Amino acid sequence: MNEILADNHLRIAIGKMDTIKNKLVLPDTLREKSIRLYKKVIERNIPKGRPIDAMVAATIYAACRDSDTPCTLNDIIGVTGLRKKSIAKCYRAILTNLDLQMPILDIDRCVLRIAKNMRVSEKVKEQTMTILDNAKKRNHLAGKDPMGVAAAAIYLASTDNGEKISQGELARTAMLTEVTIRSRCKGLRSVR
Repeated sequence: MNEILADNHLRIAIGKMDTIKNKLVLPDTLREKSIRLYKKVIERNIPKGRPIDAMVAATIYAACRDSDTPCTLNDIIGVTGLRKKSIAKCYRAILTNLDLQMPILDIDRCVLRIAKNMRVSEKVKEQTMTILDNAKKRNHLAGKDPMGVAAAAIYLASTDNGEKISQGELARTAMLTEVTIRSRCKGLRSVR
């Protein structure tokens, strides 16, 4: 990509990043990290043939994952309206071409995020952490989406403590499906 085209491409990308950052209320440090990452993406000519919106969304997602910011792919899909498959392809291209290794989303942060949004009691939070600790000890969490497992553990803990939380409300808050929550609940029940 020639220099003028690259500068124009970056300018457009930064404008789109700012829109996503503002909608998700992400910190300015994450914006700067996203811009630095996108510059590397342009240098390696990764955007060639890929939609700029999806590349920008994938770059922000990569910056969130790298800085351990609890922002999921579903969060980004929610504010951009882009297809998951499109963003995921761009994300994989970024990881592969820049040889990046991303940390796994911390399940404890997922629990805190969902619990805060659902306004669950401290008792339910404690029970949730106990459920997850037992699952970790039995190596049951490997390869599972942390947000799905966190939501299922909160659901089980709330049920155990007699607090009514609907799977539908929990699914909307965690940006998952009720089927995912039920599936993760079944798995967590088996290791209790």
